[in-house]
Amino acid sequence: MNPPVPPSTPVSSRRETTLPIVEERPVVTRSLEQTGAVRVRVVTEEVPERLDLSEVHDDVVVERVAVGRICEDCEERMGPWQDGDVLVVPVYEEQVVVQRRWVLKEEIRLRRQRRHTGSTQEVMLKREHAVVERQQPDGSWQPVDLPPTSLDQQAVPRSA
Repeated sequence: MNPPVPPSTPVSSRRETTLPIVEERPVVTRSLEQTGAVRVRVVTEEVPERLDLSEVHDDVVVERVAVGRICEDCEERMGPWQDGDVLVVPVYEEQVVVQRRWVLKEEIRLRRQRRHTGSTQEVMLKREHAVVERQQPDGSWQPVDLPPTSLDQQAVPRSA
């Protein structure tokens, strides 16, 4: 706005001047640009591993014990019974004398004996490890070296 012109000044001597006002304002924009990529692959491999195995075998020892005891009546005969860790199987025989009677001829005693043997067998175990790769500007993939984890340091070493 122009200052008022005093009335004594003629109208023709008044000049109007326009002053442009310019203001600059910065505009910030943001755009995403892919500069690379990272991928993780899990690789499974089969590794031979030697295992020490403990085997248990049960053997039966047969012992024949002569008894020769006479059984007075047929109801006295017994079936097999357990005597501690021994299974006793009675064997009867009928003998003809002046009279017929049952005689316990023998007992077959079966005892279990346990023995342990060791063996080594080779089995195939699967083990996985991760491969981390970063995409390069030319589009190729380059493995990324990562520090070992605490689990890698606790891994069981392979047997020879």
